[in-house]
Amino acid sequence: MEEKKLEFTPEELEEMRQYYREELRMLLKKIEKVNAMLEKLGAPSNIDVSVYKKSLIPGEIYAKQIIVKPEEKTKQIEEKVEKIKKSKQKMLTRWEEIAERAKTDPLVKEFFDIMNDESIPVIELASSKKKKKQPEPDVITEIVPSRYKRTKNILWSDYVYDKLYLTGYPMTVDELKEAAIAELDLNEEDKAAAFSAIHSALFRLKRNQKSVNNYAIKGSRTCYYGLAEWFTKEGKLLKKHARPI
Repeated sequence: MEEKKLEFTPEELEEMRQYYREELRMLLKKIEKVNAMLEKLGAPSNIDVSVYKKSLIPGEIYAKQIIVKPEEKTKQIEEKVEKIKKSKQKMLTRWEEIAERAKTDPLVKEFFDIMNDESIPVIELASSKKKKKQPEPDVITEIVPSRYKRTKNILWSDYVYDKLYLTGYPMTVDELKEAAIAELDLNEEDKAAAFSAIHSALFRLKRNQKSVNNYAIKGSRTCYYGLAEWFTKEGKLLKKHARPI
């Protein structure tokens, strides 16, 4: 039986590379977690994963992303619980003092009796502080290079999403690359990595955030990417977002 040779487009190859890079990252994290647990149990494995981590392409960094270590989060929760316990204990102690004074002071006894009268409805007073209105998210009307540039990298996912949103119809990776080179004033290193970076961003937007979808014209292996809301549930592109002829 003749073996069939598999052929992949550059887009398909990059998508596969990105998928297995993510799988490798997850495996390395799992190994580090197991190592840490074995060390706590007094049986360190001494497995060094730093060699494998160096070969990985760093993931995209978002300015708004905040990483909280599990130990710090647990500590914060414990401190909050302890604070609430102390507050409740203080109130209970104060109430016991009032109950003791009520035995000898008629005015305190009257107050104490009123507070313990369950027939009196409790009225909750409205807070004097006005709730601050949440600022509405900025509507993207143009591509501003500074919005996507950071010290060490480009926020490719943000740029790709905004560019598709402003264009209004699906684009190819090459079209997004040419637009980025023209609009973001990229250096030579970023220009060389633009195709791969944009394809990785589209992969994340489609797989993780479900905010992008794609299709290919019959007989062509070129993929066109658009926002998820431009497609029907069956995956067909809506007419109002069709590419200009």
